[in-house]
Amino acid sequence: MDPLLTLIATACIVVLLLHAAAAKLIDRADFRRHLHDYRVPGALADPLSWALPVAEAALAIGLVSPARAWVAWVAAAWLVMYALAMAWQLIQGRRLDCGCGGAPLQVSWWLVARNTVLAALAAFGGADLGSARALGAADLAVGAAAVLLATLLYAAFNQCLRQRPAQPSQGTLA
Repeated sequence: MDPLLTLIATACIVVLLLHAAAAKLIDRADFRRHLHDYRVPGALADPLSWALPVAEAALAIGLVSPARAWVAWVAAAWLVMYALAMAWQLIQGRRLDCGCGGAPLQVSWWLVARNTVLAALAAFGGADLGSARALGAADLAVGAAAVLLATLLYAAFNQCLRQRPAQPSQGTLA
């Protein structure tokens, strides 16, 4: 396998984590509300409104460090944790905003699947594919274009989900 593939996978997850961290830090009040909606106890909501986005930023930084392989597995587990939190809300019959950052997006099984795919991408980014091929300028240009395309596809996927008819809320906190 070509190391360009792990570069693209890792860069996509870095962009995702930085966006998520920034969105949560920019509007901490909104993020605290999301934590409350997920039934995080009030005493934990304020510290978590700092800790979670800081951890996301730290993971993004770690993915561009020599610890990339290990951090990629942590990032994959992080994304699975979010998928499980969303799945638990769905199992409980609760329909709320995912709290992912950006425009509101209702929790759905599509989001659970999305996060599962992103977790697999993060894990793949940490894979040692056994190739010692050096990456050149052309590889970096292809990588940048691939990340841009992936970002656009991710935004388009989320926009399609936003256009779906909302499911009735059950048990959400006002």
